[in-house]
Amino acid sequence: MTTINRAEPAYIFRVSPDLTLRWTGLSILLFFISVAGVSAYYQAIHNRPWSLGTQTNYNGAFSGFLLFVTVLIGTLFFHELVHGLAFTAFGGSPRYGVGIKYFLAYAYATSPGTLFSRNAFVVISLAPLVVIDIMCLFLLALFPQAMWLGWLVIINTCGAIGDIWMAILLLRCPASIQVEDHRSGMAIYTPPNVDVRSLPFKTPTHKARSALWVWVSTTLLFLIVVPISSLLLTIIFDVLRVPSFILGTEDFWILRWQNNDQGFGIVFHLPSILAIAATIGLVGILLKVLHTKKNHHRPNN
Repeated sequence: MTTINRAEPAYIFRVSPDLTLRWTGLSILLFFISVAGVSAYYQAIHNRPWSLGTQTNYNGAFSGFLLFVTVLIGTLFFHELVHGLAFTAFGGSPRYGVGIKYFLAYAYATSPGTLFSRNAFVVISLAPLVVIDIMCLFLLALFPQAMWLGWLVIINTCGAIGDIWMAILLLRCPASIQVEDHRSGMAIYTPPNVDVRSLPFKTPTHKARSALWVWVSTTLLFLIVVPISSLLLTIIFDVLRVPSFILGTEDFWILRWQNNDQGFGIVFHLPSILAIAATIGLVGILLKVLHTKKNHHRPNN
């Protein structure tokens, strides 16, 4: 870690709406893969199907919904905490916060004003994915009744697509570059002997996108990717003999995978998915309103 002493970075990587859509599609695929992985892992370790609903005391749709939201929010903040600890380990000064993008709330950890080596930033990017998943899988092996840990692995894995994307980009860069973390991207600093044109980054197009455009595009992407993924993964799950499982409780569930003598297939529960999407959207709108009011009442200097 060094103090920044250059006026301008060679490149600034920003998360654009188009990139967000790509991440969304890949995140859906990671969701299916991680669900299958957790189910197969639990079956192999404990010799019984992984199902949050049959081994817990969470009864009722509302209780199941609260459980999911609690695990979701807890995972997001735990994810960013691990990022912050990794920043500290490499000499940074982490800052935490919550932001709003296209009426969607997100948590973040950042360390502005310091430069990290390429390899250090790759470790920082992937630390939550590796640390949280390994820890939860280990605890799930020790405590079979704590099936909610499987949810944490799934949410953490599919939510780390942006970290994975940036880590892959950085690994394609020379090891001599340095990286400064930004709240919504990163700045790349290069030594004189590195040609900026050789970096694996595309020149941003700066297309203006509204929140409505992002929401509609994300919905259409979901409607396209989910059926295709379901069809392909149904075949893969059957070939790999992934045991039956339910992602959720008996009353509040997101999907069921059935693989028994009666047949096999994936079934989604649309009301649960809509409830989760509506809640996330309402929280984002509320935070956006509060953020706007705060800026409105802030005195001008």
